Amino acid sequence: MLTGIVSGIISALLMSGSYIFSRAYFRKHSNPLQLAIHSQFNMLFGGIILLAGSLFFIEFPWNREFYLYLAAESFFFLFAQVSWFMMLRHVEASRAASLIGLKVLAIAILTFLMGDIPTWLQWLAIVLCSLAAVGMNYSGGKIPLKSIFWLIASVFGYALCDICITKMMNLMPGESVIRNAFGVMGIIYTTVGILVLPGLKKYPPTKARLKEALPYSAFYLGSILSLMVCFGSIGVVFGSIIQSSRGVISVILGVILVKLGLEKSEPDIPLRLWFRKLIMAILMLAAMTLYAISAL
Repeated sequence: MLTGIVSGIISALLMSGSYIFSRAYFRKHSNPLQLAIHSQFNMLFGGIILLAGSLFFIEFPWNREFYLYLAAESFFFLFAQVSWFMMLRHVEASRAASLIGLKVLAIAILTFLMGDIPTWLQWLAIVLCSLAAVGMNYSGGKIPLKSIFWLIASVFGYALCDICITKMMNLMPGESVIRNAFGVMGIIYTTVGILVLPGLKKYPPTKARLKEALPYSAFYLGSILSLMVCFGSIGVVFGSIIQSSRGVISVILGVILVKLGLEKSEPDIPLRLWFRKLIMAILMLAAMTLYAISAL
């Protein structure tokens, strides 16, 4: 369990950094589809390296079920990425990071519909995490209606991605969660990278544009690798609750960058709102603790 919790926190930290880099990208280029294509092209090389290295250590379950989950994962991932970038054009990174914590509720609903019924303690943890995600968001401004639509689309898209990743991890042979994570990540990002290649005709990958997308690509790839280890160790719902700490991390990073003069899109946060965010952070910590207790 400790491996899963630590890898989940690392994933949250790296994901928070990726949000900030994506917002920086949109200050230069306001096209979310371009970032999706160029970042996936960057990550294609990482996927090929991971896949090639994994072939020496593990044997993939090349069966119909594995292919179906891979296809579903690739589709939902691209759908969720574009939806997420559409929202980030109008919402600052710290608020977006807290709102994506609603993915925990989406995963709980989807897994419930699939027949995996949480205990009352797990439901309490899920509700607390969702309340914390929403409560942490209120920093004074309103979110445009179209951004709410893109939020819902990205939340359920990423939730379905996480479920597919977990199913793929469960199908992998061997007991090494880390090796299996490298293998699954390699095949997913190689597949998705190949799927976006036709998009390079519309958005030619110049050296400058790929370099601008590279920080986001590197942080996101590292985050997902850690997340796969997390899901393989402690499950998709508990792992998503741990990863929801990115809302707190993103708020802290946003304030630090504002103070350093490096981030212009984050609003100034008055003391009373800091207190509210502290309460929400405590709620999130309580949710993690409750779910950990229920898993014992």
